[in-house]
Amino acid sequence: MENVSKVSSKTKYSIIGTAGLAFCGVLVETSMNVTFPTLMTQFHESLNNVQWVTTIYLLVVAITMTTTAFAQRRFSLRSLLTLAGLLFVLGILTSGLARSLPILLVGRVIQGISTGLTMPLMFAIIMQQVPLRFQGQYIGLAGMVIAFAPSLGPTYGGFITQTAAWPLIFWITLPIGLVSCLLALSTVQQSAAISKHHFPLLEFMLITVALTTITIGINSAGNHHGVVAVVIPLCIGVISLTSFVIHASRGVHPLINVQIFRNSLFSRALLIYFLVQFIQIGLTFLLPTLAQLALHQGTMLAGMMLLAGSLLSAVTAPFTGHLLDTYGAKRILSIGSGFLLLGSCLLFSFSRSLTTATIVVFYAIYMLGFSFTFNNALTFGLQQLTPPQITDGNAAFNTLQQYSGSLGTAVAAAILALSAHHTQLTTAQQTLAGSHNVLLFFVGLCLLATLLIFSLPQSQQPTK
Repeated sequence: MENVSKVSSKTKYSIIGTAGLAFCGVLVETSMNVTFPTLMTQFHESLNNVQWVTTIYLLVVAITMTTTAFAQRRFSLRSLLTLAGLLFVLGILTSGLARSLPILLVGRVIQGISTGLTMPLMFAIIMQQVPLRFQGQYIGLAGMVIAFAPSLGPTYGGFITQTAAWPLIFWITLPIGLVSCLLALSTVQQSAAISKHHFPLLEFMLITVALTTITIGINSAGNHHGVVAVVIPLCIGVISLTSFVIHASRGVHPLINVQIFRNSLFSRALLIYFLVQFIQIGLTFLLPTLAQLALHQGTMLAGMMLLAGSLLSAVTAPFTGHLLDTYGAKRILSIGSGFLLLGSCLLFSFSRSLTTATIVVFYAIYMLGFSFTFNNALTFGLQQLTPPQITDGNAAFNTLQQYSGSLGTAVAAAILALSAHHTQLTTAQQTLAGSHNVLLFFVGLCLLATLLIFSLPQSQQPTK
């Protein structure tokens, strides 16, 4: 791997510190997935209600990330990191002390805002302060946070829940996040000029309504609230999203510069990124739930099933980033798509006879493909933009990364709930039937991602 000593020490430490804070935020994304059966019993709630612990978190992260392009132009990196650190602490305190589902959801909202500010800062520092020829390696290293933390979450959450109590999930991350935040604050450098513009409130309200109502519509399908309860929120979401695009395209200083989506290569890379993350977060919800409700495994083992895949993805992420720098996007992304398809097809083909061992192997195959495609799609996509467009592209990638996870959880939960209408079946049988349907849907999304990858040209040279 090429020497990267030309990157300053302060830049390296600020990336490490920001990545550490982001790691804590991303870790608690999925660490609560494995606690759902416990929370269902403790709070006397259904699975479709309890899954909002993850869905609302990811939704708030996504909504917050829509503001990051504006925020990074309007405020200093140090100010944004300070706010993220304060909200991180407040969110941990609220969630850790929660004794009801509504209070826990409030804590998750606060944590979501913190993570929504932190993750784009990590990538912004890399794209602005790391030379182009090293960006693949650094994005790969930073991508270990995204690749490792969500999959480690169920293992971490399962171990804590089975050996102690679920609130400890939050308390353990508190000192790690604080130290990371202080390291970032002491080393971060401002490389971009700050410009004072008014906050585009109408655009923010439109995108917030769009993302929220689409999620509510999908969730309503799982709650059996009827066609109207599903269609109306989805229609409101589509209308709001369309209005946002129209208004943003006409604004002088939009929340996100929607002109970047006219770049075909950028848009295709963004959609690949969205699909791969949608499936990955969906699997971190589905597989531990399947293990507990259908295979009758404990929370710790249900979480540990995903550990091998998360470790494999984390270890290979920097290497695959270096391969992107060396060989270009299409070749590396194509290799990744092969593993994605193989892993998802195996999970689907054996869905009615899965064991903990086969889940470990098949998920690891998927995560190997994830390491080849996920961060490399982000790096390639951002490299197609001009320097002034980077903050907008970064905001778009990070927003869809989190929103895809929110939708992945909501869709998987909805399909599981819809599959439970056969009252003559046991809970285990209903879960197996629902998991089969979810995995079939995921295979279809993998095929779509593969087609997008093969539509890329052979030679892609960055435009900046």
